[in-house]
Amino acid sequence: MPKARSKKFKKRSFHGNRHRNSVPKNNVSTASATKLNTLESADGLEYDFQELKGNRIIDIQTLLGVFSILSCPKCFATGLKLTEDSKEGLCSNFAIVCKCGFMAGFTSTPKENKKCSLNTLLVFGLRLMSRGFSAGMKLLCTLNLPYVCKKTFRIHELKMLEAVKYSCEENMKAASKEVQNLKKTTTCGVSVDGTWQRRGHMSLNGCVSVISIDTGKILDLEVMTQYCKMCEMNI
Repeated sequence: MPKARSKKFKKRSFHGNRHRNSVPKNNVSTASATKLNTLESADGLEYDFQELKGNRIIDIQTLLGVFSILSCPKCFATGLKLTEDSKEGLCSNFAIVCKCGFMAGFTSTPKENKKCSLNTLLVFGLRLMSRGFSAGMKLLCTLNLPYVCKKTFRIHELKMLEAVKYSCEENMKAASKEVQNLKKTTTCGVSVDGTWQRRGHMSLNGCVSVISIDTGKILDLEVMTQYCKMCEMNI
């Protein structure tokens, strides 16, 4: 029977593994030293903050409190005041005022062609949900937000109507050219379909569309209605 081996092997030193290829330089001996070392390294970390975009709803009192603790860039004193010069629906024109005479103005939302785009987006969103001025006013009053007057609401509606008409005509022209290039002729097969604004046969508004059989795109569209407010008012 062979004798048991009495030779002792030396403990191998660390040369890396599949998770780490190098030995850490800061070798500490105690748990307390490890914690302190971790805290010191955390102080020098650089945080990656994501860029903020979009719109936010913020309480005006919170905003006033934030500006009151900021220092004036002119006299370096705290106690800046935030005032509202004017407002256009959801867009407000603010001004930061200091006792030393410093003043700086800004708007709550960016403007395009001197107009607030947020008001247009409000009207556009309501029309997408088949809602109008009354529904929008209820929503804004519930959220304690400034509302758009009825005249301004109607102006935005008319502007969007012009944009929708232009986009619709351009798309139908492009669809017609596509069929013409495909068939090499102005004669093509179409299907005619109709729809209503609301379900059932009591809807006052509807439309008829001409759809290409080859491409499935709309070539022509006609809106029809059984009631006209202008005719009712003899305008």
